[in-house]
Amino acid sequence: MVDQWPDFNVARTTDRASLNQIRRTPPPKRNRGSTVPENYPAELSEINSDEIYAKLRNDLEFWEPWARRALDVAGLPSPGTLRVPGESTNPVLLGDTGVAVKLYGEHWCGPESHAAETEAYTVLAGQDLPVPPLLARGELCPGQGAWPWPFLVMAQAPGETWRQVTAVVDRPAQLRLARRFGAVLRRLHAVPLSGTATLRRDATVFAELLQERRENTVADHREWGYLSPRLLDDVPDFLPDIATLLKGREPVFVHGDLHGTNLFVDAESEQITGLIDFTDVYAGDPRYSLVQLHLNAFRADRDMLAALLEGAEWEVSENFAAEMLQFTFLHDFEVLEEVPLDLSGIDDLGELAQRLWGVR
Repeated sequence: MVDQWPDFNVARTTDRASLNQIRRTPPPKRNRGSTVPENYPAELSEINSDEIYAKLRNDLEFWEPWARRALDVAGLPSPGTLRVPGESTNPVLLGDTGVAVKLYGEHWCGPESHAAETEAYTVLAGQDLPVPPLLARGELCPGQGAWPWPFLVMAQAPGETWRQVTAVVDRPAQLRLARRFGAVLRRLHAVPLSGTATLRRDATVFAELLQERRENTVADHREWGYLSPRLLDDVPDFLPDIATLLKGREPVFVHGDLHGTNLFVDAESEQITGLIDFTDVYAGDPRYSLVQLHLNAFRADRDMLAALLEGAEWEVSENFAAEMLQFTFLHDFEVLEEVPLDLSGIDDLGELAQRLWGVR
């Protein structure tokens, strides 16, 4: 166990544009001349490139002994079995003892992710939210003069993912769940910003992120190909100056990655049972938190969005749809990839705003 929380002020090791490109790149195939080793690295220090990390990050065979070592370092019992729950940026393993082990490398924004998540757990401690408790923290390679490979051990979230449950329950149940998550989101936004870095009230990270996205979003969307090139021509004039966008807005605790497998639900009781993955958190504008939630978890279902906003007691302005389209373009992720709509024929930004975000 480590005695102190790590320094939350960590410089980026991989810029966001590069990370998003890496996330969209399939794991490399092994071939002659590849820098990916044919055999597993003997030590974590041999994971020395984004390419190697990308190939191994969700590999159970490789990570199981390291997860067991983390549990041993933490003084927790070793599970009978471990499994990888799915694709993730950081290695995550779930044990049959109810623990989740998360490891942070120095590639793919690992230092920033670890700093953000540990700060988030500090800020969220004792709040009335369905956040699985943090059980332990530590390092696999402390004091070796290289990346220490920090880890966190959390309890697993009970229930099933939002995506699993909403795929099988009826329509009224879907809307009730959306309304109940609205109430959870309202409580999340009310959490005091007591952090020391990203989750300080005066933190500038969020505004800097939006500025970066403002500069790069059109090029990214042209590459992704979901939207009309003609429509994208109008986006630079559509996006406001970031200072103007945020003026007069009190910062709140923002979870920027509320996708369909980061929310957990008990289908029988229709309760929200888990909220996980705090690597993309900010002291920022609450509108940002709706983007991934609506376009990924809700698959752009506007009735579910309306139910969520009702549960959150959200004041929906006349400009809500346009404002949310602005935040859609300013979001850090490829947020349209799960939207089951063909948007490529829309050339008008107002029409696109209503198609995605119109709830009035």
